[in-house]
Amino acid sequence: MNWDQYRYFLAVAELGSLSAAARALSVSQPTVGRQISELEGRLGTRLFDRLSHGYRLTPAGERILGKVRAVGDTLLGLDQQLKGIDQELSGNVRISATEGFGAYWLTPRLARYQQDHPRIRFDLILDVAVMDARHRQADILIRLADPKSDNLVGRVAGTVGFGLYGSEAYFKRFGRLQTLEDIPRHRFVDWQSVNAPNLMASFVGQFTRGNAVPFRTNTVAAQIAAVQQGIGMLFAPHYMAAATEGLVRLLPDEVDEAVDLWVLTHRDLVDVARIRSVMDYLVVTIRAEGENLRNGGRGPVGPGL
Repeated sequence: MNWDQYRYFLAVAELGSLSAAARALSVSQPTVGRQISELEGRLGTRLFDRLSHGYRLTPAGERILGKVRAVGDTLLGLDQQLKGIDQELSGNVRISATEGFGAYWLTPRLARYQQDHPRIRFDLILDVAVMDARHRQADILIRLADPKSDNLVGRVAGTVGFGLYGSEAYFKRFGRLQTLEDIPRHRFVDWQSVNAPNLMASFVGQFTRGNAVPFRTNTVAAQIAAVQQGIGMLFAPHYMAAATEGLVRLLPDEVDEAVDLWVLTHRDLVDVARIRSVMDYLVVTIRAEGENLRNGGRGPVGPGL
């Protein structure tokens, strides 16, 4: 097996042309074409259809693409471990987190880190359904759950508290919530996405029927705006509510909950300097701001390491 030929195959498959693959691999276009032809000759099958606008995988090429990509990922991780590359604090770091945590808490902290490490570039992917570090969709994964995966390494960095919030605009229309027994008579903002964080998504269904939810959305920004406009109440993280004007915390002794916050990476990346540096910074900063994350208080500002 000649892995170099499969490396060229993978580049053409992902980029769609010999010229794009050549640029990515820093070789000439004829070199890429020759490697592809030799691989097809050795296998005795065409892997690409040659089109006027580029290269398209044949069924045979589609069949092997996933396996070739998996081998490439394994070799990349092994290469990083053995050669000790990326030991300088420079390069790209891809972080996955939920939208609320990423927008309300993580982004300003990453900006502070980047001031001290200007050669680090961040790709921050924010979604209700966080990307999966186990399959290398992200370098660092921040999530509110025990990962329970042999491929991931990391630690509990802190605790995130959740509570019930409303606004004066809502209280003027529907009255202030006084007890748990009053909850079925009130209105709530809920998640539209089936991938919503369990703690936030399950609260409304625990206490109400569907007709108590006049507004559903798949973004935190729209949920917050709905609460501020008086459409309904929201079960939300305390740190997010504390950063939002006009939200009032309700029944803290009865409904507040907390969950561990994990900072994780794939075990193949744990010794990469830039990944380790960012993870250490996040853990230290989360712990320094523990009061803010647990209760929405104004904890100390995290360090700019």
